[in-house]
Amino acid sequence: MTNKRHAAHHAIYNKHTMKLLRLAVLAALTFASAQPFFADPLPVGKVAPALSVASESGQTINLSQYKSKVILLNFWATWCAPCRVEMPWFEEFSQKYKDKGFVVLGVSMDEGGWKVAGPVARKLKVTYPMGVNKGKSAAAYGITDALPVTYLIDRTGKIRAVKQGFGNKEDFEKTIQSLL
Repeated sequence: MTNKRHAAHHAIYNKHTMKLLRLAVLAALTFASAQPFFADPLPVGKVAPALSVASESGQTINLSQYKSKVILLNFWATWCAPCRVEMPWFEEFSQKYKDKGFVVLGVSMDEGGWKVAGPVARKLKVTYPMGVNKGKSAAAYGITDALPVTYLIDRTGKIRAVKQGFGNKEDFEKTIQSLL
């Protein structure tokens, strides 16, 4: 009797194990076919691709509007805590260096658009130009869900620094100063 119970228990265990294994394989295949979670940001030295984002008022902001300026281009989202820490630094840099040909451009990656991004930007007192990603603009920069990603672009339009993840305020400022 003990062997029969053991055999029955083993058969049930194997049946459940196989179901879990099939689900795990299905999940892995589904995840593998989806857009990658981490993408590689563009390398230093490359010319920054065209970028077009929608401002809160509905106007289009193009990166090309800031030609001949040093640009800090920051991709962020409201759910990203490090993003919300960096944004006041970027506001400070925007005010401090605007008369020297420097501009910050923020790009929200929030799926809810301005309805979600607007209240956070106002709470953080961000006044630098900001837009929400539209179309494939962010994809051209290798942006997915791994945020924040910040590019420093020189006056000729070349990428001179890239930071994926939480940055260091002093490092950002030193790089900005070197490009001005």
